[in-house]
Amino acid sequence: MESALYKLRGPWRHGSAWVKGFMSEASNSLKERVRAFWQAHPCGTKFADAEEGTRLFFERVEEHRYRVEWHIPEAAGFKDSKGLRVLEIGCGLGTDGAGFARAGAIYTGVDLTEAAVSLARRRFELEGLPGEFRVADAERLDFADGSFDLVYSHGVLHHTPDTGAAVGEIHRVLAPGGRAVVMLYHRDSYNYRVNIGVLRRMGAHLLKTEAGLRVAHRLTGEPVESLREHAARLKEDTRSYLNSDEFLSRNTDGAGNPLTRVYSRREARALFKDFARVEFAVHFLNKRWLPVFGPLLSRSLEAKLAARWGWHLWIYADKDKKP
Repeated sequence: MESALYKLRGPWRHGSAWVKGFMSEASNSLKERVRAFWQAHPCGTKFADAEEGTRLFFERVEEHRYRVEWHIPEAAGFKDSKGLRVLEIGCGLGTDGAGFARAGAIYTGVDLTEAAVSLARRRFELEGLPGEFRVADAERLDFADGSFDLVYSHGVLHHTPDTGAAVGEIHRVLAPGGRAVVMLYHRDSYNYRVNIGVLRRMGAHLLKTEAGLRVAHRLTGEPVESLREHAARLKEDTRSYLNSDEFLSRNTDGAGNPLTRVYSRREARALFKDFARVEFAVHFLNKRWLPVFGPLLSRSLEAKLAARWGWHLWIYADKDKKP
């Protein structure tokens, strides 16, 4: 054991190519797990009960998205994008992309998975919207410097292993004076501090029995099959499941989700340090996460609470106008 530790510590201490290669390989392995998860679960598909890829399917996805996250059209600035070269990183099903394209943006959407790109392309075809799509890695974009006026990414960059590299790529492909609009999960939110940090941890113990699972379903509205997947992973490796990082990942976008991070304003500002100006807004207090009184909240009160405790940290970062 001591010999093995020495072999690891020695190269690590000297920052050798071996360690860099090891870290790169680990990152690539994690990214492939991320890719596989989202390839199997394209974001938003679970919110429509129509046949995937049909016009009705996309209509129901959009209806759900803007009913629950009603702030998005204004926060994203769809109506102000006419004539702008817009890149969306993580286009998903093309729902927000359609908002930009309808407003007259010159739209390009990229995603890590072929599943998302195919569905987003299909959506644009059905609506007769102009746009280009390609599979791409946010950490290594295949675009020339200064190619876009606006780079938009909603709920994506906290799922990539090297978020800093992805932000660096955004800065690179933005034209002088361009703007990044990025949503990351918010560390100082009700969802992270209370719902995931306390309520879901307590509730995890309910998943050990079928009766408890049913109680969890009634309390949270979470689908029974989803809760069963959580229960299976908890039973398989309780210690790993309850690990802070693992627990966060599994309790954001699905029990099989391999990677999610959260960011405070300070951490986000550090990520966007190369931009000339950075501003923040906080949105989305999902009322389903608030037991009893959540459904009773008016939209105005929801917005006030979300401005402090919301789950979505929106970052508006302007690139320096100097060439």
